[in-house]
Amino acid sequence: MRQVINREGIREKLDITKIREKLLRACMDLEVNMVELESHIDSIYQVDITTKKIQESLINQAVSMTSFEESDWTYVAGRLLMMETEREVYHKRGFSYGQFSRTVKKLVELGVYDRRLLEYSDKELEELEKAIDISRDMLYDYAGANMLVNRYLLKYDGIIYELPQEVFMCISMLLAINEENRVEIAKTFYNALSLKKISLATPILANLRVPKGNLSSCFITAMDDNIESIFYNIDTIAKISKNGGGVGLNISRIRGKNSTVNGYFNASGGVVPWVKIVNDTAVAVNQQGRRAGAVTVALDSWHVDIENFLELQTENGDQRGKAYDIYPQVVLSDLFMRRVEADLPWSLFDPYEIRKNYNVELC
Repeated sequence: MRQVINREGIREKLDITKIREKLLRACMDLEVNMVELESHIDSIYQVDITTKKIQESLINQAVSMTSFEESDWTYVAGRLLMMETEREVYHKRGFSYGQFSRTVKKLVELGVYDRRLLEYSDKELEELEKAIDISRDMLYDYAGANMLVNRYLLKYDGIIYELPQEVFMCISMLLAINEENRVEIAKTFYNALSLKKISLATPILANLRVPKGNLSSCFITAMDDNIESIFYNIDTIAKISKNGGGVGLNISRIRGKNSTVNGYFNASGGVVPWVKIVNDTAVAVNQQGRRAGAVTVALDSWHVDIENFLELQTENGDQRGKAYDIYPQVVLSDLFMRRVEADLPWSLFDPYEIRKNYNVELC
């Protein structure tokens, strides 16, 4: 008799019927042959295998079977992942869908959810629970399901503690919280979100229901040509990234390479060393573990370091001057474009020398 280890750590008989029921649900209304996936159960089985491992193996098998000709296998994998997530959450917190009011109160108590959700009365929560359609978990292919599960579902003590439709409903409740007929508006938001009719920016999707969550996606800043401003901006970038935001940074005020520093000639390293620090900050401080830090670094086309800047992500040259994890951009002026059109030479300047000699800030 073949045995498996369930989520409670107890040995039990391998029940092919339960697996087949899941596969039937995952393959429903899709153009796939369920028998093909079911036939892999024997090859998956091994002594002391867990039920969770069997489910994960079936998901991976469905992903590997996805092709241009049989693209629906990716939806099978997505559905299996959603079912596995629901089962995992049920095992960890003791209840699944169908107890929305209890979910909200429990996660607020644990400090996972924003307390403003409790501004909704028990009656309102019960009405909103009726609007939750758990079948919409089955609308995702594997890529979408994997991103939703691993990037956006909130955790408590490192364990996923909420379910996809709860995410959409809680976000909808907070979007509608100040409206006069907030329950109906929350339902409208929920239907649009859960049916994928609208898409929200990552900070809103990730942070709207958490205490003091940052809801802004993008921030713009500029470095001045002094140590205080440079490291203030690096500190700011780290904090923004920590809270799930992306940053656009202009560094055109930084003096050029070999410029004077405190009266010492050829002392400046130019913009590249600072870009490297920004790059490493974006790597070190990701966006709440959900995605890598996102920083765009801009330099004006007149800056004397523009050629070195353009080499930041090439494979040739000194690797110490490379920054592969930021998004470099060049700021082009109307004057530059007019010179391009007229096939005229372009001029490069050190912003420090311009400030010192003409008391003019170029940007």
